[in-house]
Amino acid sequence: MHIKSILLFVALLAVSLAGIAQQRTIRGTVTDSLTQQPLIGVTVAVPGTATGVVTDANGHYNIVLPNGKNTLRFSYIGYSDLSIKTIPGNDELNAFLSAVAQSLNSVVITGYTQQSKSRTTGAVTSLPTAVTTQAPVASFDVMLQGRAPGLYVGTPTGQPGEAGRVSIRGLGSINGDVNPLYVVDGVPVANNSFAALNPEDFETIHVLKDAAATAQYGSRAANGVIVITTKKGKAWEDGKVRVNYRGQFGVSGLNSSKWDMMNTDQRLQFEEILQDPTLPGWAYSRNNPNKLVNGISVPKTAEDYTFGNQYLDSLRQINTDWRKHLLRQGRIQTHSLNVSGGNEKTTFYLSGGYFNQEGIALNSGMERYSLRANVQNRSGRFKTTLNMGISTATIKYIQDEGVAEEGGAAVGGGGITEKNPIAALYYALPYESPYGKPGPGRYGANALDAYANSLKKDNQIKAVLSLNETVELTKDFQLTGTVGMDFQQNNTTNYMNPDSWYGKLVSNGNQGSYQRGLANRLGLVATGGVRYNKQWGKDHEIEANLLSEINKIKGNGFGFTGYGLVPELPGTPSGITPGTPDNNFIPVVSGQTTPNRLLISQIALFRYSYGDKYTFSASLRRDGSSQVPATNRYKFFYAIGGNWNILAEDFLKDQQAFSTLRLRASYGLTGNAGGFTSDYGFRTLYNPADYNGNKTLVPMTPGNPAYNWEMNRIGDVGLEFGFFHNRLRGEIDLYNRVTEGLFVNRNLSHTTGFPTIAANAGKVRNRGVELMLEGDAIKNRDFSLTLGVNLAYNKNNILSLGGEEQIFADEATMNIVGRPLGSFYAVRWKGVDPQTGAPIYLDKAGKETNTYNPDDAVPLKAVYDPPLIGGATVSIRYKRFDLSMLVSFIHGMSRLNYPDLYAHSGSPNYRQYSQSKDMLNIWQKPGDISQYPGAQYATYFTSRDVTSADYVKLRNITLGYNIPVPVRMSGAIRNVKVFASGQNLLSIMKWRGFDPEDANDIAQYEYPMPRTITGGINVTF
Repeated sequence: MHIKSILLFVALLAVSLAGIAQQRTIRGTVTDSLTQQPLIGVTVAVPGTATGVVTDANGHYNIVLPNGKNTLRFSYIGYSDLSIKTIPGNDELNAFLSAVAQSLNSVVITGYTQQSKSRTTGAVTSLPTAVTTQAPVASFDVMLQGRAPGLYVGTPTGQPGEAGRVSIRGLGSINGDVNPLYVVDGVPVANNSFAALNPEDFETIHVLKDAAATAQYGSRAANGVIVITTKKGKAWEDGKVRVNYRGQFGVSGLNSSKWDMMNTDQRLQFEEILQDPTLPGWAYSRNNPNKLVNGISVPKTAEDYTFGNQYLDSLRQINTDWRKHLLRQGRIQTHSLNVSGGNEKTTFYLSGGYFNQEGIALNSGMERYSLRANVQNRSGRFKTTLNMGISTATIKYIQDEGVAEEGGAAVGGGGITEKNPIAALYYALPYESPYGKPGPGRYGANALDAYANSLKKDNQIKAVLSLNETVELTKDFQLTGTVGMDFQQNNTTNYMNPDSWYGKLVSNGNQGSYQRGLANRLGLVATGGVRYNKQWGKDHEIEANLLSEINKIKGNGFGFTGYGLVPELPGTPSGITPGTPDNNFIPVVSGQTTPNRLLISQIALFRYSYGDKYTFSASLRRDGSSQVPATNRYKFFYAIGGNWNILAEDFLKDQQAFSTLRLRASYGLTGNAGGFTSDYGFRTLYNPADYNGNKTLVPMTPGNPAYNWEMNRIGDVGLEFGFFHNRLRGEIDLYNRVTEGLFVNRNLSHTTGFPTIAANAGKVRNRGVELMLEGDAIKNRDFSLTLGVNLAYNKNNILSLGGEEQIFADEATMNIVGRPLGSFYAVRWKGVDPQTGAPIYLDKAGKETNTYNPDDAVPLKAVYDPPLIGGATVSIRYKRFDLSMLVSFIHGMSRLNYPDLYAHSGSPNYRQYSQSKDMLNIWQKPGDISQYPGAQYATYFTSRDVTSADYVKLRNITLGYNIPVPVRMSGAIRNVKVFASGQNLLSIMKWRGFDPEDANDIAQYEYPMPRTITGGINVTF
């Protein structure tokens, strides 16, 4: 019996040891596939079992793989789930997780609150911050294009440092602000100041689109909100700090444009076709028997023919490509160094950055230095967060670039001047020498003279600071308070050398000019209140916030322009000659005390969640603004929303198709206070004037005591879905947005002494659908492929203009009831009469006519705000390689193409400028079939000049490789990654010119978007 017991024990032991032997311990590290930063708190689980662990502060994990199991699943908020099969005999398994464009389970930060995506009732798109650093772009908002459904970014210029025109879910205002509200670490910041912020310090970017998400911002939320938080420090497990360096170097050049101006041979051939004796191609042609002598045509002599041949041969030797002289290949470099660390009580993040980008046009570029310090401390019941960022940027501009204000070029002006080198690319003749002296008609030399003898720059200082304090009164009650500051200073200089061509054309004294301006803007915010968060039972949770807030914005500025410069003192105000009534050097002095406004608010936020099944939210905000008359000063803004997790219902507990299925809906009221004519627009304002030699005041604006807010009502229904364990995921939203009380300038009787009065007299509706789809087509240990697409269709319609049927916006667009904002209007173009070469137009009744009459202009179907926008992304990971790509596109956008109009005209008004090669096919004799009328006919703006600005662009492509770190260096270097990136590599478009991409309706020789290629390295110590 004793022997049998021993044998049985041995047998059981052997079986147990065999089972243990089949269990394996797998270890490894989980990192972000793009940044190579370790991910803390990643869940590492064995599917089908209860076995699971989370990664530590270094991203490390150890897990025992049960008998018969060989797969691990990695999951983390904001990243795509990843399942990997282990390899027998290999106990080390590293995982690289890819951030998703819009995770269905991410944390959503709205500025005042934060909660999981599953308990969010609003339409919110969360963007991975890595998108802002894939290519070195000075203003980060430009990088948002194509990243989120419903988010449109128009880039008015490729000038380094210039901000984009950003709109969310269409244009909701005529004269008001259409840009969203930007909030950085709880501080509202100016929407044109991102050139001075370092995007490498950003940690989260959330785009708030519907009322449930935005109504908590009340009167500033009509155009959506973009909430940004900056990076925070981490307490690493080993107690050591982490140091990360990222550097990039690259070049930029002209993009894939359709610039097709004539060379010298073609230009001389064109001048022969014109038979204009003032142009050398015909004046010296052997086919021209006459010459002009004192304006009289006389026959040529043999000497004239010989000289003409020699002169034309000398012109053909020049053949200047002005792109090589007025543009360049710009160099780019960026450097960023950050340090993070701390302990269980205090963490810190410190960073410094340097950015330097040369523009592709001479004299343009941007250089920025930035510093940031973020500190968090938790001591007992107190939690303190201090965020400080300061930077300085120097931006250099070209002269007279054709950038117009949003909504129309007429109000922006500029662009169509010889000082603008982009215009000179179209004006300058190919037989003009780049080494010649400037003068009348020498457009290339004049532009080079402006380059050499002028300076236009802006020195900016930007500081964004916030301090947040949270006090835990009890487990459920918290006191919270935030104070913040957004400061910006712009110090501008515009200098014109007195000895230059343009310096001698300055109207005051013809001896150059020196202009300086200093403008300060200070935004202050203070928010304080109580937060109540209570959970009881198994499923119930309530969160409530009661807050008060004060927003104060103050500004001031002054400037001067001096004349009569002394050449020996260039680029300094010391060279200004004092102005007297006799010398015509009277300086111009300017000043301002705006902005100057105050907003006082009370805010109530409420959320109730029943487990993960139901969530209900409500918000109420009362705003009082100094910009509004007392009778309308205080308004209430509100929103309600609901979220239903359909999969939590019992009737779907056995289904296998969906892994996520949530329905949400919201409705609310927001406002727009960003369109008032001034901070005192409702008052009667006065300007100083001179009357009979005495100083006096004259009315400047009539005032309007009934002035009110623009009110924005938004309804939204969204469905979030996922299939195959969220391998395929997406969202679809339907929305209806109606804006009432539009800011418009109503016409007044001339007897009032004022042409218009600012009033609330219109209504516009934006209605549309947004779709986001993303899927992991392939996911395994060595290879993954993720594809994504987002689309947004928006239909804009003017419902009322306060009794008016139409209001002109500018020379090319008008606002008409029943049509979208910014509809083009023009005389319709029919073609060219093949017998006479005369242009054929259509009159108002649609009948053909050869007479151009501006009164025959009619509204066109073309609009400048694109109804269809979107983007497509591709992310590939193969072992240590990763590749990401973004394609963005718009459809339905049109623009008046002035450069193309001037480059396709043989009329006497424009023939002195260079022309497109197409003009060699101009009509010459009866029977010719041509798109271009005979040169004897004048050129006018017609419907054919309103051309499609649609495009499909390969916006960005980035390739990276994670270099293996040798074991002997692993204690000092944690990760090394090298990468290469390309921006604006390819454009598919019908547009004739450098680039259709812009923020307004009229093209006026804007600075083209550059093509950029960079290489870089990211090292973590």
